[in-house]
Amino acid sequence: MAILTISREYGSGGREIGRLTAERLGYRYVDKEQLFQDLEQAGQRWGRVAKELDEVCPTLWERYDWQYRGYVAQMEALILEYAAGDKVVIIGRGSPFLLQEVPFCLRVRLVAPLEVRIERIMARERLNRVAAERLIARVDGDRACYIRANYGADWDLDQAYDLTLNTRSLTYDHVVDLLVEALSDKDRLASPEAKARLKDVALAYRLKARVATDPRVLVPTLEVNLEDGTLVVSGIIHSPKELHLLQKIAREICGERTVRFDLHHRV
Repeated sequence: MAILTISREYGSGGREIGRLTAERLGYRYVDKEQLFQDLEQAGQRWGRVAKELDEVCPTLWERYDWQYRGYVAQMEALILEYAAGDKVVIIGRGSPFLLQEVPFCLRVRLVAPLEVRIERIMARERLNRVAAERLIARVDGDRACYIRANYGADWDLDQAYDLTLNTRSLTYDHVVDLLVEALSDKDRLASPEAKARLKDVALAYRLKARVATDPRVLVPTLEVNLEDGTLVVSGIIHSPKELHLLQKIAREICGERTVRFDLHHRV
């Protein structure tokens, strides 16, 4: 089945529409609360980090910090795991960009005029107009910066999405109708080959997350990619001991699956 990712301007109805679509189709609904719970299970440290760094604009220092890179790697691995599990609605966290190569993923952008969103946020959060406007500017600014920092993309570029909907004049139920119809069209692209590749990519990101969060290993520019069906780990290592640790971690995560190491020693 097709999967749905939603990027949303703050106050455009992304959470509500995502939940309604999931209920209509019997899909799983994955938002920050679900992802935070998953990260808590990985350790209290990561649950705390998620609450501090979720969809915020990282500083230059944070972008290269072990903790931040570990958080992003885990978030991406979780999103891909849910996507590979099929029948899911995923809200934000860069999911439309992370899953852009998945042919049966419907990537949707929800927008609304600022005035409409101010009124909605005033009512929902019980804020005055000035506070609501400031909150919208901060949240949208952080989300745009998060995407730019981690995916090198413009958050609000229409070409990045399959469908952009303005919720000013559309009821949430009407939006759900449109999404269900668009997902039906995407279903045709959910071939066994495309699904198998998504599972392989999810495995690659799971391995990357495991390495990125292991304090015994520090691999700058760590990448784990899928090349002709083979998982390839690339980056810079400091000692033979790190290579042995990486090989051990790969066996733990991938079992007998072939993993190639394209690593360079720091000199």
